[in-house]
Amino acid sequence: MFKQLLAQSRFLTLVYVLGGLALFAGCWLSLWDQDESAYAAFAWNMIQSGDWLVPEFSWSEIHRKTPLYFWSIALSNLVFGFGEWAVRLPALLSIMGTALWVGWQGRRTFGRETALAASVILLANLFLPHLVKIAVTDGMLLFFETIAALALINFFHSGEKQDRWWFVLGVAGALLVKGPPVLILTFGMLGLLLLFFPNRRRWVFFHPWLLFPLAALPLLAWGRLAWQTDDGVFIRWMIDWYTFSRVGGEVLGQTGPPGYYLLTMLIAFLPWTLLLPKAFRDLFVNFKFRNVDKTDLYLAVWLISGWLIYEIMRSKLPAYAIGAYPALALLLGRTAVRLKVQAFKNEISLKIGFGLYLLLWLVLAIALPLAVKPMVGTAVLLTAIAISVAVVLLSFWVVYQAWNSNYEKVVGGILTQTFGFLMVAWLFVLPGMEPMRGATKTVAQTISTELPAHTTVYFTRNFQLPTLPYYVAKAGYDYEMAFTADDWADILNKRQAAVLVFNDEDWDAFLALGLEYRLLAVHQGWISDRGKFVTWRLVTPS
Repeated sequence: MFKQLLAQSRFLTLVYVLGGLALFAGCWLSLWDQDESAYAAFAWNMIQSGDWLVPEFSWSEIHRKTPLYFWSIALSNLVFGFGEWAVRLPALLSIMGTALWVGWQGRRTFGRETALAASVILLANLFLPHLVKIAVTDGMLLFFETIAALALINFFHSGEKQDRWWFVLGVAGALLVKGPPVLILTFGMLGLLLLFFPNRRRWVFFHPWLLFPLAALPLLAWGRLAWQTDDGVFIRWMIDWYTFSRVGGEVLGQTGPPGYYLLTMLIAFLPWTLLLPKAFRDLFVNFKFRNVDKTDLYLAVWLISGWLIYEIMRSKLPAYAIGAYPALALLLGRTAVRLKVQAFKNEISLKIGFGLYLLLWLVLAIALPLAVKPMVGTAVLLTAIAISVAVVLLSFWVVYQAWNSNYEKVVGGILTQTFGFLMVAWLFVLPGMEPMRGATKTVAQTISTELPAHTTVYFTRNFQLPTLPYYVAKAGYDYEMAFTADDWADILNKRQAAVLVFNDEDWDAFLALGLEYRLLAVHQGWISDRGKFVTWRLVTPS
């Protein structure tokens, strides 16, 4: 499917440019309510306080992690300012870096065509770009995990000593980004290779008993300094929250049945699902433990360690199994470059792929307008409907071209479909949701426009969204918490320079007090992590 296209440097240049634009589209929109705003706030607080060891900010305790990602956001803020796109820049570079790394280092074991095809597939993905626009730690985690996994595979394949240092870099970076996930991935891969790799001397020469301690040194150095900062409070909390709580159970109701991550991968790799059944069929049918093709073994151990292990854990979130995405991209890329003429007419697995591909695009096309309808105007809703119709029609066109073995047109259609969907969604549909989704930013803008700089902002509860204190603090205002009726009465009766920010939960209780007040502004909003509409009311002394 890719062979002739991958020989053209113009094709690869165009894909990487479009992929970068698709990643960047919408990066200037307001921050999302929970994780992303907490990470931006940690970075902001590190710059303001000078404490770069323990991440701290109001209403953000459960989002604390090892600090490399927060450091990268802080550095981006120092260089480019405190805009939303600067917060998301490290995630963007991480996803683009992952695709480029697979294309560069993947060719050493899997071949140039397969590696470059996988690189394209990673960019033309429906999940990874959202790790940029909702800039959580997982994009950077994926980058370092990919470095570690490919270094491990390349060493076992060729025995080059340099790969051990790439492995150390990948594990060290991933540990400083998010801790345990990289150990699950790499321990799992090493364990399976010990069992099934034909040349076990290669395992010994890899020296994992030396490489893991070396990789842990940056984490241990930071951990020691952080421990000294607060007598170990943060480190003990993090070990319990991110290790024992998630391995032994679930947190915040984030759970799901086995098959959860398979469904996530189907959605993420939706543009390429017409190849997915054949890719897995070829891997499992041709896999023989006693006489295994090495590339099959590498992909199998990567998928098992990065994906299947998480299927049996109770605690689940879509990004947990993200470490397996490059392996799946390589598997799909290998399938694509090996396709023969008339393959879609002759192989049942590819015909099943047709059905999956059309069904999933149809479901997504129906879901998009329904999801945005409560929050957008008619023009934006019509745009969402138009893009839904376009991707469905293009899906049928892609199937028709695949049936007739016009593989270059298939790739072109898929890339147009994917990048077009992402660009229109983030440049037209999501901006239409900004008045509702970005209400907390609007609250802060109203305060900065209407009230003097010495005003103190009081939050009454506000669902404990880090976006509110982050945007208020970034605007230069002091803020405090006022959770009781006595607090509200005291603030208003003193007639000091203050503003109370109420949500729906406290408003009726406030009105029942019969206090004199001035209603400064009312803003309608939508809380993304709760899927809930809310009204924010700004109250000052009369």
